[in-house]
Amino acid sequence: MRKLTLSLFALLVTIVAYCGAPQAFNYQAVATGPTGGPVRLKSVALRLSVLDGSPTGAVSYQERQTATTDNSGLVNLQIGNGTVLSGVFANIAWSKGTFYLKTEIDTTGGTSYLTVGTVQFLSVPYAQYADKSNIASPDFPDGITGVTPIRLDGSFNYVVPTGKTLYVTQLTHNGSGSCSDYGAVVNGVFLASGNAMTPTGGSAVGQAFTGYVNNKASSEYPLTIPEGNAITSTSCGSSLVGFTVPKGHSWVLFDLNTGNYTVPAGKVLVIKNFIGGSAAAWNGYYTVNGMTTVFNKMPTFADASQTISAAGLSGSLLMMGYLKDK
Repeated sequence: MRKLTLSLFALLVTIVAYCGAPQAFNYQAVATGPTGGPVRLKSVALRLSVLDGSPTGAVSYQERQTATTDNSGLVNLQIGNGTVLSGVFANIAWSKGTFYLKTEIDTTGGTSYLTVGTVQFLSVPYAQYADKSNIASPDFPDGITGVTPIRLDGSFNYVVPTGKTLYVTQLTHNGSGSCSDYGAVVNGVFLASGNAMTPTGGSAVGQAFTGYVNNKASSEYPLTIPEGNAITSTSCGSSLVGFTVPKGHSWVLFDLNTGNYTVPAGKVLVIKNFIGGSAAAWNGYYTVNGMTTVFNKMPTFADASQTISAAGLSGSLLMMGYLKDK
């Protein structure tokens, strides 16, 4: 019986496009016969399997492709663009471990495959790795893959979509004397960046009500609003700028004026922001397990089972943060 083999001589990785990683990568191989000569101008079918962890590991993804060898026996394919047999190519967790490529072939173009061999990905497809790793930062812990820019002007009512996190990067007003209640409201609290500000000029501000009473934020931008929360404005002069990304963490938006918050077992709370209802509503202190903490710089941390509270509030104090496994 004649034996057909593939020389797996190259795995060429696509270049990352600005809008996101292509969900495929280039693959080249040479089909050779029993004497080592190339199988020329032959229509073949290949079954390609990405195996997790070992040459006999579970199939993370599998597809079928057909191609015609050239005069040198070469086939050119893009793995990820074939007919899917199992799995989702975009869901392969390239950054999580070792993967192998198993190649099977039917030289008649059918489905009677012969196993050619299994080789390790010595270098994972970098475009997909970058897309999956989605490296985060302290300012943007969810990462910045899948950004949807958001701009809201004037009177608006916006609800953060399910599965998304909103990062507010700017709040401004136009300074018009005909507009009132500058700012955007979340759960009854006006949002702004920095310390209390006057509602004149063009600086960012959230004014709780007419009479120059402003809110106070514990941290600079970005302010982070989890899914399902509504952001509203009744002012003709307000503007909110930011973006949403797919949610990567379990976010917490809790009003300490309604009670205390206890960090769940097995978790750590990363506190990103505190927002007080007005400059007079919060003196800059909060308490963790009965110990008074002076706000300094965010983020800060609270361990599992620790309780966070605030006393002497004259209005809402929103605590914004996210939970991580210990």
